[in-house]
Amino acid sequence: MSLRDTVKEWLNEGKEVKVNNPLCSKRLVKKNLSQILELLESDSPLMASERIKFLITDIENGKLDAGNL
Repeated sequence: MSLRDTVKEWLNEGKEVKVNNPLCSKRLVKKNLSQILELLESDSPLMASERIKFLITDIENGKLDAGNL
């Protein structure tokens, strides 16, 4: 048994702990950024700004988490 397992048992009395995955899907972030770049290149900065806000919100709310695909 590793030290990590031992400490986990001490803290949780043997209960399983789920750890949130802090990673985002690179594929989805890249897709969103590509769409934002297209908006900027087509002179639509207001729409690009809105897409950036949506992307930030999605990341904060876990909609782009790698484990939720």
